[in-house]
Amino acid sequence: MRIISGKAKGIQLSALNSKRTRPILDSAKESLFNILGDSILDSVVLDLFAGTGSLGIEALSRGANRCLFIDNNTNAIRVIKKNLQDTGFLKKTVVLKINAFRLLGFLKNKHIKFDLILVAPPYKLLDMDCRDRKRIFSLLDECVSREIINEKGIIVLQHHKKQMVSQESFKQLKVIDERRYGTTQFTFLGTISASNPEMQKS
Repeated sequence: MRIISGKAKGIQLSALNSKRTRPILDSAKESLFNILGDSILDSVVLDLFAGTGSLGIEALSRGANRCLFIDNNTNAIRVIKKNLQDTGFLKKTVVLKINAFRLLGFLKNKHIKFDLILVAPPYKLLDMDCRDRKRIFSLLDECVSREIINEKGIIVLQHHKKQMVSQESFKQLKVIDERRYGTTQFTFLGTISASNPEMQKS
């Protein structure tokens, strides 16, 4: 697992020795960020269910201005901080050990708006029979209703290709694109009020 491009290109990232995480393949990560393109530049990013911090750190390497990393696992927080130290991005970040579903309470009255939200929960949380599936969708909707994401901001939800994520899952967001790479699928979400961003081919 490494940084694909940008200031920290080629730096190897530490991994988590845990069954709860599934490191994203470099090829899928590269395709994702090629699609996002120049929208990364000077952006404020949220890496939710951050794991190793691989996605948020890739965004920083490609020109993001700041990133907030959220995970509730002590080992994950340790690995994220080490990876940030190794890549030289620690001063551009905040790393928090909290449950993702407490995010909105933490951000209340902090006047932070994100341009990009990267969401990569453990796959089991998005299974049809898991109660947290609807909680995740509601959390993303509330990022719009509470104005935590900019009007033209993008949310990228990473999930297994067999886990169907449809427009019916959301009230405040619209599905603007879907891409599959092996068993991994990225569903791109935008605010209903914004015009659809033109996603780059990859």
